[in-house]
Amino acid sequence: MFFEVELRRLVVVEPQELGDELHTRRAMIRRLLKDFDAERCSEEHGFHVTVTTLEDVSPGKIRSGTGSVIFWVTFKCIVFRPIRNEILEAEVTDVLERGFLAACGASRIFVPRKEMDGFEFRPGASLEYNEWHDSSGSVIKPKSMARLKVVGTRWEPKERTIMAAGTLNGDLLGRVFEEGDPTFDNGFAI
Repeated sequence: MFFEVELRRLVVVEPQELGDELHTRRAMIRRLLKDFDAERCSEEHGFHVTVTTLEDVSPGKIRSGTGSVIFWVTFKCIVFRPIRNEILEAEVTDVLERGFLAACGASRIFVPRKEMDGFEFRPGASLEYNEWHDSSGSVIKPKSMARLKVVGTRWEPKERTIMAAGTLNGDLLGRVFEEGDPTFDNGFAI
């Protein structure tokens, strides 16, 4: 789910980036965006998508000994955090005998075999040819889209990411049929 949150960060502008007020403000914004992108994800808010607005910038304070200028910046940003019981459409990245991995933006979701009632694993010549099939002819393979339900999330501090577990058990969950699929005809899956 996407949220807009307000955050506050300390931004340091180096002496070589300083200039008139406009030049310094641009350097401060560039530094904020660079630091925000590098942070990538937080346990509290989820994956960082983009900064939307600057709410407040404190007057700069010069750091003694370095010549850097420090600003406290309050800003709003968009974040993405998978939530339990949320329905997502995700691209299948890896198909394994014990389940499959899918990606929804930066979020990785694992759907284990026990959460795919009616599906049968069919190994391929190599990992990219593995598939899960069900009795209706639906095939889950790498690069296909799947609609799934999030059943749990876990923060991974070492990788600074949120892993999620999903299920295909439920109404309207499973393979998402797209235009160009052989089973897609005039907007309806056949």
